[in-house]
Amino acid sequence: MTVATKEMLIGQELPSLRKEISIDRMRLYAAWGNRNIHTDWDVAAKAGLPAPLAPGMMLYDYVSEMLTNFFGQEWLKGGKLSVSFIHYVVPGEVITTKGTIREKMPEDNALRMNVEIWCENQRGERVAVGTASSLVPSVT
Repeated sequence: MTVATKEMLIGQELPSLRKEISIDRMRLYAAWGNRNIHTDWDVAAKAGLPAPLAPGMMLYDYVSEMLTNFFGQEWLKGGKLSVSFIHYVVPGEVITTKGTIREKMPEDNALRMNVEIWCENQRGERVAVGTASSLVPSVT
């Protein structure tokens, strides 16, 4: 479902996604079978962590899902994403992906839309931040 149109305004929010983080999902991302800080409570504790940490790729994928829903096929053809992970995520947390349109620029026969993106936990703390951009066709 593509949402982005050239008529959208700077400052407009992207539709967000809500994801519950579970140890089972974390193990799928981290190749369960390997005991590491993403899959095993004991290994995480020995590393001084409060719990296994969600792999960064999980958050990256959740942001990409939000952007695919927003930009549609144009995102898959050549969207650009840069993400920094600024706080760890542990099992039981609920992550919400968010984004805001920051800039619109003409590019060839389309419009490039630049967005600020982030993930926040159930306490409203940002755990990942970044930027993304994709083309939006001039004809919508």
